Amino acid sequence: MAEPRHAVWKDILTGASFGLLAGILIKDLDLTAVVSYWGDRGLVVASATLVGAALWPTRLRGLLGFGVLSLAILWSAAAFTPLTAWMAGSLERRDPLRKADAVFVLASSLQEDGEFSTPAMSRLLRGLELLAEGWAPRLILSELPHGPSYRNAACELMDRFGLDHEIVSVGPVSSTHDEAVAVAEVARDYGFEHLLVVSSPSHTRRAAAALEAQKLRVTAVPAQETRFDYENLDDAWGSDHRLRAFPMLLHEHVGLFVYRLRGWIE
Repeated sequence: MAEPRHAVWKDILTGASFGLLAGILIKDLDLTAVVSYWGDRGLVVASATLVGAALWPTRLRGLLGFGVLSLAILWSAAAFTPLTAWMAGSLERRDPLRKADAVFVLASSLQEDGEFSTPAMSRLLRGLELLAEGWAPRLILSELPHGPSYRNAACELMDRFGLDHEIVSVGPVSSTHDEAVAVAEVARDYGFEHLLVVSSPSHTRRAAAALEAQKLRVTAVPAQETRFDYENLDDAWGSDHRLRAFPMLLHEHVGLFVYRLRGWIE
């Protein structure tokens, strides 16, 4: 006997509500960053809502409920336990500064109008500081496959600061491994042996390891982390910072695992 129409709609709306909650938790945890998806997170919420509406009237409703509960537990752990601070502890690499052949600033996306994103600006400013202080005579930048040119934006900023150092561009690249391979090729062509490598704090360990796997000498130099308070993730009232940090830290731990698995780092 078929269910009454109102019962069917009740199931659909209940499932949509669970799916919506799951989507919001995924978006708040930014779990799509783990698989390097940087697109519209609103689509994730909408998709989760539709999936929930489709699953609840079926025998898979239990799976949906378990998924939402698991996401809620993960959200709570990331926000209110030492988990996030513990994840951050092993990712940053900060080496003593030494003079090098070049400063290499790893790629970060720019806004569509060519303005700097927060990480792109932070990384580049740290790289320009190193140039201005005389730690290296030239700058290496990597370019992403799509979007405005990092080099052009960097040139404009260097002109404002009165810096006229040589800029070497590599790319396009789509991963840290691609960057390491491309920079190693440039280093061989130019005779570079030692690089100052600038990236976000949580990325420095993987970035340095990828370049060292290409037989380069590396000094890792973290840029300032402006998206969250990296140094105080264990603060009792820092749940917002921990939630912003969690997906990036998880992305790096997954990245380290995958890179070791593929033999790209030791």
